[in-house]
Amino acid sequence: MTGVIIAAGRGGRLNKVSGGIPKTLLPINGKPILQWIIDESVNVGVSRFVIVTGYNGEKIEEYFRNKLNVDVKLLFNPLWEKGNGISVLSAETEVIGEECFLLMMSDHLIEREIIRGILNMKKEQPALAVEENLSKVFDLEDATKVYIENKEIVSIGKELKQYNGIDAGLFLLNRTIFRFLKKAVGKGKDSLTEGIKEMIKEYRLFPFSIPRERFWIDVDSEESYSVAKQMWRQK
Repeated sequence: MTGVIIAAGRGGRLNKVSGGIPKTLLPINGKPILQWIIDESVNVGVSRFVIVTGYNGEKIEEYFRNKLNVDVKLLFNPLWEKGNGISVLSAETEVIGEECFLLMMSDHLIEREIIRGILNMKKEQPALAVEENLSKVFDLEDATKVYIENKEIVSIGKELKQYNGIDAGLFLLNRTIFRFLKKAVGKGKDSLTEGIKEMIKEYRLFPFSIPRERFWIDVDSEESYSVAKQMWRQK
């Protein structure tokens, strides 16, 4: 199983604590966020990683230079300032022949049991990990919302007025997604969410409901970084 990790963004809301390094390299309880993502994934059977870099990508390359114990392919996206759908498209040729692959965000800390749960949905892919307990979401206003109806995701977006779940940034996808990302880009919409919107017009997107006791957090602000350091696994 391949895990594609999108790590191209600037992470401007974390500038004061990041000092200009990619936010995915910020340390949390002894390891960078990115290393936690990889370690949690390896623990449940992900054996290969494709990391799409952009802003200060050389820092991520430097981090992995002497780490030979994990299969990592780094891809630089020169259009990293555009929507994250472009970064996902950068990985298309890296998952040829794969029945499905994981898509992860480099600033989302997600417990291994959540990853294990979505991996068990291979027969129901494509799937998205969804937080239905809205009280657990750190920054609800900024989160990407989803609306689930009849056990499938029928709408997605930050602007949704009616929603009953939050996109946790963990997908189990197949190569079909690339066709819809290209369709969205052709319309001038280059985010992953826009590609997903195109996909659910034709295909079902299944939710994996995150168990109430499992922890995840989107580390995209100083406040969420502080919470993550308090609540994530200790070293």
